[in-house]
Amino acid sequence: MPELKTPQDSTPYPRDPKSRPAVPPLPDGNFVYVQDQVGVIWILPDGPHRHPRVLGNALPARYAGDLRVLHGRIHDVTNLSGTFQYDERDGLLEVAAELRRVGFEVEPGAVRFFPQDGSRPEILE
Repeated sequence: MPELKTPQDSTPYPRDPKSRPAVPPLPDGNFVYVQDQVGVIWILPDGPHRHPRVLGNALPARYAGDLRVLHGRIHDVTNLSGTFQYDERDGLLEVAAELRRVGFEVEPGAVRFFPQDGSRPEILE
């Protein structure tokens, strides 16, 4: 399990009122996500500088990134987050497993890991 990280931006933003646990059904769209300390994946519609507002109050996270939902299924889930900058493949695989556990279908090829060194992304699943 990746270690908890606090947001790079330590401003104690309030939790966005649109932040909610990622459970089906979700509308089609792009979302940012943050996995909290106990493993719940919280989402917000994608937009600029949203990650620190998903949990709010500069709370630490287990993992963070973005995801895309299409026809109720996860079509893309990554570790892309400038706020948390996770660089552990296992953490992204744990996020995909948790999304499946709560009832999502994760499409083949959807789990994409982006190394912090800027090298090519890897498809993990």
